[in-house]
Amino acid sequence: MNSFSLEQELFEPVVQYFEQHDCIIASEVRIGFCRADIVAFHPDGVVSAVELKLADWKKAIIQAKNYQLAADYVYIAFPSKKSTLVLQRAEDILRKQGIGLFSIAEETLKMEKVISAKRSTNKFGSISLDEVWMQKTRCRTKKRIRRHL
Repeated sequence: MNSFSLEQELFEPVVQYFEQHDCIIASEVRIGFCRADIVAFHPDGVVSAVELKLADWKKAIIQAKNYQLAADYVYIAFPSKKSTLVLQRAEDILRKQGIGLFSIAEETLKMEKVISAKRSTNKFGSISLDEVWMQKTRCRTKKRIRRHL
């Protein structure tokens, strides 16, 4: 694989990372006016949200800031070629805002945490697995919640 053509191609490496940490994963979770591509519910009650992007790091940061209103930790994820550009142009912003950065290698699909997220100080509320389950039940998309067993 030379390069990613769909955001969905970034999904599995990120999900696998969180599943290794015994998280329950939900996709396309409404948080505010946006939908987080991935929300990970950690065993200790911590919630992480991830926005997957192939490009448009400015939009990714805006969405990530929205997710900080309900998630404890927030990340943006890019293909490795683009994550280098994101670092050059937005590293200071990401660190100041506490937004983490994941990089996914095109050839190996290996994910690397380039910048660790900081716990959100902007939380206005929270999102629970029960709430997400209800969202998915209303939308008939329960299959988008994965439990690591």
